[in-house]
Amino acid sequence: MNILQDIVVTKKAEIAAYYDRYDLETLRRDTLPTPRSFYTALAAARAKDTPFFIAEFKRKSPSEGWIKQDADLPQQLRAYANAGAGAISVLSDEPWFGGTYADLALATKTLDALGPDRPLLLQKDFILDPIQIYLARQQGADLILLIAAILEPDQMLALRHTAESLGMGVLTEIHDASEWEKIKDLSCPVIGINSRDLKTFRTALNRVNVLRRDIRDFAATVGQYPVVVAESGVRSYRDFYMLRGADAFLIGTGLMRGNGGDFQQQPNFARHFQAPRPYLFKACGLRTPTDWQRYAQPLPPTQQLEAPDFVGINFSPISKRRPDEAALAQLGVPPAHFVAVFYKNSEDSIRDTLARYPFQTIQLYADDVTPDFVRSLKQRIFLALPLRNPEDIALADQFAPDIDLFLLDGAAPGSGQPIGANIPLDFPYPFLLAGGINEQNLAVVKKYPNCIGVDIASGIETEGMVDAAKIERIGALLVMGA
Repeated sequence: MNILQDIVVTKKAEIAAYYDRYDLETLRRDTLPTPRSFYTALAAARAKDTPFFIAEFKRKSPSEGWIKQDADLPQQLRAYANAGAGAISVLSDEPWFGGTYADLALATKTLDALGPDRPLLLQKDFILDPIQIYLARQQGADLILLIAAILEPDQMLALRHTAESLGMGVLTEIHDASEWEKIKDLSCPVIGINSRDLKTFRTALNRVNVLRRDIRDFAATVGQYPVVVAESGVRSYRDFYMLRGADAFLIGTGLMRGNGGDFQQQPNFARHFQAPRPYLFKACGLRTPTDWQRYAQPLPPTQQLEAPDFVGINFSPISKRRPDEAALAQLGVPPAHFVAVFYKNSEDSIRDTLARYPFQTIQLYADDVTPDFVRSLKQRIFLALPLRNPEDIALADQFAPDIDLFLLDGAAPGSGQPIGANIPLDFPYPFLLAGGINEQNLAVVKKYPNCIGVDIASGIETEGMVDAAKIERIGALLVMGA
C-alpha cells in the first residue's frame, strides 16, 4: 500500500474544510511574520561546526501506531529545550499522527515561556496549500516542511515564497534520487533527507549518505551548499556514526518512546553526537546465554567504553558459532543492539528465524539476497560485502539506498582470514571492517576514511570460545583510536 497517497487524499479533504471555515485573504492580511530565523540559526551552527538538532513531538505514526498517546506536550518540549534542541517539530496532522493546530499553539506558549533564546518551532505536516502555512504561522510556527514526493517544483516554489514572506524557514524534504533531481535547481537552502520511505514507511539510514553525495557533487558545480538535515531512524549514539556528513538531525520516535532508551538515560543531544570512541565495535559470534546477558544492557555512551556497541548472534547453517537450540530458547526478545547474522541462509529461512526471534537489526550478505528482498524487510540492515576481488565492490551501489550500514568482509567470512587489499581507500559510504581483525592489527582501520568501526569474531576468542577479557581490551584500544 502507498501510505503517502492515502495521506494526500485525507489532506485535500482537510484543506477544503479550511476554505469553508477561513478566508485566505483575511489570513494573509492578518498573519504576522516570525521574528526568529531558521536560516540564521543554521548558519550560526555551521559556523561553529556543531550539529543542529530538531527534536520531534508526535503521538503516533502510520508505521508505529501509537507511540505515546498520553504524552505531555509541555513537559516533553521543555525536556527537548534543556537537552539542547535548536528547533522542535510538532505534528499538526490528526488522522495519521495524532496532532492538531492546537498542539502548535500550546507549543508556542510553552516555548515562549523559556525566554528569547528558546528553540524554533517547526510545523510538521503534509503541506499542499498556502492556507496551511498561514494557519501554522498564526499558531506560532517559525518554519515548515515541504515534501518533494507530494509537490511539483512550481508548487514548492510558491509555497516556499509564502512561508518566507512571513519570515519562516523551509525544510525541503527528499527521500530518493528522483526527488533530488526534481528539486535540485530550486536553490533550496535546507534539504532534509528522510531515511524513511514515505510510501512504505521503511527506514534505511544509508539513504542519507547516498543522497548527500549527490547533493555535494551538484553543490560543487553551482557553488551553493545547502544545509543537509538527516531525518528519521536515529535511535541511539550508534546511528550518528552511520550518518556522516549531515549538518543537522531531526529525531522523533527515538525521543518519544519512554522505554529507557539512550536519550532518556542521557538527555543531551550534543553528548550523544560526541562519539564515546573513534570507532564502533561489533563483537560477533557470541553464542551462550552468559555471553548475551553480559552485554544485554546498552549503556550510555560515557559508560560504553569497553563493552561492544553491537553483539552479533550467528544463524549461518555453516558456522561453528551458531548457538544451539537450548541456548536460543533462553534468548527472549533481543535487545536493539543485538544483530542476527545470516550467511548462506535462504531468504525463506531468514524470514522464519525472524518470525521466531524478533531482532531489530540483522546482518545479510550481498551474495545471498536480492535488493528486493532487502526492501521487503522492516529490520535495520547491515549488508556485508565479501571481497574476493576488486570487482565485488560494485555490488554496493545495488543496495546502497536501502540498507543502514555496510560491512566489508574477507573472501571467506567467519574464517579469521585477513581481508586483503580489495577495499578501495575511497569507498564512499560508512562501513565496519571485518576479516581477521584482532588486538594486534586494529590500526588497519585508520587506512580508510569512511571506516567507522570493526566487526570481530575470531579475534575475540581464545581456543574457540568467546573471551570477555579480549573484548574489553579491544574496546579499550578503540577508545584510544585503535
